[in-house]
Amino acid sequence: MRTPLAWCNSIEQPRRTAAAVGGISFALLLIFMQAGFLGAARVNVSIIYQALDFDLVIHSRAYLTLPRSDPFDRLRLLQAVSVPGVGRVTRLLTDSYGWRNPRTGQTAGGMMIGVPADSSAFVDGEINRQLVTVRPTLTALIDRRSRPSYGPWAVGEKCLINDQPTLITGSFALGMGLLSDGCAIVSDETYERLMGPGNTRFANLGLVKVAPGADPAQVAAALRQRLPGDVVIATKADIIRREQNYFISVKPVGIMFQVGVIVAFAAGAAILYQILASEMNNRLGEFATLKALGYPSATIYGVGIQQGLIYALLAYGPALGLATLLYRLARHLSGFPLYMDLARAGFVLGLALAMCAFAAVLSLGKIRRADPAALF
Repeated sequence: MRTPLAWCNSIEQPRRTAAAVGGISFALLLIFMQAGFLGAARVNVSIIYQALDFDLVIHSRAYLTLPRSDPFDRLRLLQAVSVPGVGRVTRLLTDSYGWRNPRTGQTAGGMMIGVPADSSAFVDGEINRQLVTVRPTLTALIDRRSRPSYGPWAVGEKCLINDQPTLITGSFALGMGLLSDGCAIVSDETYERLMGPGNTRFANLGLVKVAPGADPAQVAAALRQRLPGDVVIATKADIIRREQNYFISVKPVGIMFQVGVIVAFAAGAAILYQILASEMNNRLGEFATLKALGYPSATIYGVGIQQGLIYALLAYGPALGLATLLYRLARHLSGFPLYMDLARAGFVLGLALAMCAFAAVLSLGKIRRADPAALF
């Protein structure tokens, strides 16, 4: 069959084709948005760990997730320093805090991170260079990507953190997204002042940087052997994977995004099935003629499948372009890390082809009923 019958059938009625492509594009756009939010959530929940400079992390055995990281005795950090292959161990404290903007009276929440002011705990050199400014008590660095609920603020002004006047000595760009409204980095002394003196003996995490030339796997094994069983040693990749899996598989928001992808796929398949089934029904006489001319069933069925794939490809381009624009808009308005990449574009293209092939196969029942005898 040299004539591109599937293509000719698809474009014969432009208005009908445009309506079909529009419906499928909408379903693909839903898939793009749900997949985008799911991917952005994976990035967002690990953003703190991505920003910290470490090879191994020490955390409590009761650790569940970063916002719920039970403290452990800081003596474990001193014990870890003496293990061969350990370059440095940085104590990290973290908890939620209350923010009040003195200018506007606006209130919000945030995540506080406490580290020694003389450390180099972060990957971003800008943050490490500013840590020296938080040596005085009741000073802090504030995330520039904090939510609008923080109100207008500027470096050099004072804010209220847990109802205590705190000087803003610098800023950084992180963006906490789903984790909290904002973030403040303070020295461990300021952390204990703001969160209570009971934190003096504890740490939420111990960030281990191995010595140059040391094997992280061997250092991790040595730490597990040396430290008591109340703490756990994990690699950076392991703790990030655990954080992402908890959010995606346990937290309702992550599950909602996954279900959203499935629902959008089902909706697209249903829309396409209705379109193709109607198309096949309208052309039963044509398919019966092909059967009468002796064309094999596989060739005739191939026309229906090809037509479904044509609709998918025609709908994919507009959906991809619109999704890219919406990603950019959402990123600008919320700071949520929504980006279009080749992996996501390829993933949705694969879903589109699978969805349309599935709907086309279901609609082939119409072609089976095409009877050449009905032509006479």
